[in-house]
Amino acid sequence: MKWIVCYFSILMLSSAFATTITVADENSKELTITQEQLLQLPQRSIITELPWIEGKSTFTGVYIEDLLNIVDKELPSQILIIALNSYNVTIPKSDFIKYKPIIAIKKDNQFMSIRNKGPFWLIFPLSELPSIDNVDYHAKMIWQISRIEL
Repeated sequence: MKWIVCYFSILMLSSAFATTITVADENSKELTITQEQLLQLPQRSIITELPWIEGKSTFTGVYIEDLLNIVDKELPSQILIIALNSYNVTIPKSDFIKYKPIIAIKKDNQFMSIRNKGPFWLIFPLSELPSIDNVDYHAKMIWQISRIEL
């Protein structure tokens, strides 16, 4: 019985941490943003094909600028995004402005689990913009986002 309680406690804790993003500003001040807070922001959708998924999918989420409004910050010249497994990418401001990627919360109207590249995944509109459907932009489409550094 003791092991069952321990197992479910760990499961609940990992679930709680998995549905947040930590944003660190240039002064290393950190703020944790919950999935619920992101759902209160204007939701955007991108319908696209991706190299890792068969067929088109609809991704729903938020623009990075809307997320940064929560922490009262402007879009800096570049952003470092870090995944749960420590994979990270640096994305220039120009990519956010020109291509309007979203931090997706849902795929095909369903929340994404860690097993399915969630709970947060940076999605570029590859089907709308074939010029960015390449290895460089595929590498920028980081999933399992846990941290954003400004």
